[in-house]
Amino acid sequence: MKKPPHVLLFITALALVFLAGCATSTTDASGNHDASGPIAEARLGMKIYPGAQIVTSGETDQVVSANLRTPDSPEKVIGFYEAELGAKGSGDPAMYQISGQKGGRKFSVSINRDDSTNVSIMGAK
Repeated sequence: MKKPPHVLLFITALALVFLAGCATSTTDASGNHDASGPIAEARLGMKIYPGAQIVTSGETDQVVSANLRTPDSPEKVIGFYEAELGAKGSGDPAMYQISGQKGGRKFSVSINRDDSTNVSIMGAK
């Protein structure tokens, strides 16, 4: 069943609030916290948009996340993540949501535009 647009916007806003609270951190294989830098693609479970700056990243026991920023157009970023997830999203280039699965994990990618294109990725562990 397709969710109404206002529900998708609420989910996106909730994801952005969650991601804004994540520190730039990762956890190593032993489960220890490592604040040495941004999350790697292997840990995130999907590709990071080429040339994008990782603004924040982090993880909990249930979720791995990253916030990215790129000067590229939303349309280019949307095409990249629709191909990455093999799924079509919804919305317009100013606020776009893609949900899908990759490697047996569920992902949600939110793309919005202000002075740059912002990407928020959340993946279930």
